[in-house]
Amino acid sequence: MGCFSFMCKACGEPILSNSFTGQETHLYLLEDGKVLQEMEGQYDSYGKVFDPAGDGSIEWNMEWGNVCDLMWTKSSGDGIAAVHSKCYTGKVPTTQSADDPNQGWGDGLELIANVDEDLEYDK
Repeated sequence: MGCFSFMCKACGEPILSNSFTGQETHLYLLEDGKVLQEMEGQYDSYGKVFDPAGDGSIEWNMEWGNVCDLMWTKSSGDGIAAVHSKCYTGKVPTTQSADDPNQGWGDGLELIANVDEDLEYDK
């Protein structure tokens, strides 16, 4: 299964994750430009954030298939919008984030073989 990775709506840089840890981010599930749900935490590479209690990832309040359907409509107001926590200004996005062509693995794919759960990302 491939990763769902996004570009930050504020700075345009990728939201990085090695699937064991990730950059702090705000995620918004959008439909028609309105927020259905939001979550914040370390990005998990799969369209969610890790549960800080260590119990996997936080799940969206709808079936995953429906989340995916929103990501693939023709409307830019549907899908997931992501903003790095360090870039967050309180402005909530109304359009989905662009896909990261490197799937969150970094510009040189440097995170692709990294399984370090304690990896620290640049702040």
